[in-house]
Amino acid sequence: MRICSPQLGLSPESALGGEVYDRELLTRLAQRDVQIDVILPAGLRFPKLASLEVTPVPLRRGYRWFVSNLIFPWYIRQAYRKQPFDLLRVHSLRFTGPAALASRRLFGMSVPVVAHHHHLDLDRWSRLIERRVAQRVDCVITGSQFSKQQLSDELNVLPQQIEVVYYGVSRAYRPLARDRVLAERLGVLDKRVLLHLGGLLPRKNLPLLLQALRLVRQDHEDVILLLVGRGESETRLRRLAGQLEVADCVHFAGFVPEDEKIAWYNLADVFVFPSKLEGFGLAPAEAMSCAKPVVASRAGALPEVVADGVTGFLCDSGNADDFASAISRLLDDTALARQMGEAGRERVERMFRWDRSVSRTLEIYREVLQRWQA
Repeated sequence: MRICSPQLGLSPESALGGEVYDRELLTRLAQRDVQIDVILPAGLRFPKLASLEVTPVPLRRGYRWFVSNLIFPWYIRQAYRKQPFDLLRVHSLRFTGPAALASRRLFGMSVPVVAHHHHLDLDRWSRLIERRVAQRVDCVITGSQFSKQQLSDELNVLPQQIEVVYYGVSRAYRPLARDRVLAERLGVLDKRVLLHLGGLLPRKNLPLLLQALRLVRQDHEDVILLLVGRGESETRLRRLAGQLEVADCVHFAGFVPEDEKIAWYNLADVFVFPSKLEGFGLAPAEAMSCAKPVVASRAGALPEVVADGVTGFLCDSGNADDFASAISRLLDDTALARQMGEAGRERVERMFRWDRSVSRTLEIYREVLQRWQA
């Protein structure tokens, strides 16, 4: 099978959930001898594999969605003329979906179009652009039952057009002893560590986490919160940490490359994730793979990842007391924290490994192609 996939990014260093998903999925498909034509903005890094051929396009990060959809069709046609592909893959309903559908229509490509979708950030363009794309592609693959229901409810996509395939987690994410050098550098060698890994963005709900930290510190003075990631909310969060008088126990770590994340996860006593919206929740799954108990919001797809009362606790995304109580319970009961961590790793092994995700995705591609050819 040969697939064409216009992409916004596939960097080996990226820790962004959507980009990690695309990179890991396409890399593993290429390792199964699927030929992949990737169309990628010039200058961006990508995995080097014989079965993954990259065509650069004159785009840079930060462009608007309509720019990529004007440029990509000509490169999709170029790839098809060079060697016809069997399936056209859409990694973003908004940024590459219109380009894929236009290419098939304008250039007479007899190929099915399969879209991958994470979650909807509803705005004025969702129903205008994403709805039209989702309804017109041959199949939408999404990462959770929550996202499937959201597509059906908000964009009126037929349920039978949507397939759910959970994300995968690499087995490289595993329990390890604390990295002593890293712990000493961060000053947490003798501290209890709460870890959050993800973008510092409004939907990640981190002001609530700082409020919960203030409550936890009343009985656990040795607690440190590590915030790993970058984003538009950082200045506001630093200011709020000062106002709440927890600035001395919050460390803003900034960007951490993908291959260093494992050491950071293994610093944690508890992984915390108060996000208001997730289409899957890759970071909590990675933490569970490292045998860490998780305290997360009962929001989006997170209840499909974190088993409440088994691999951690799910809390009201608007209730700092709820989060503080769950965190404190795990800090006070190390046997429970260890038990939940082990249960989390078993859950990931059973449900969220890449080999399972890639196999099902490839199976769906073949089913769609067979229906198209018939």
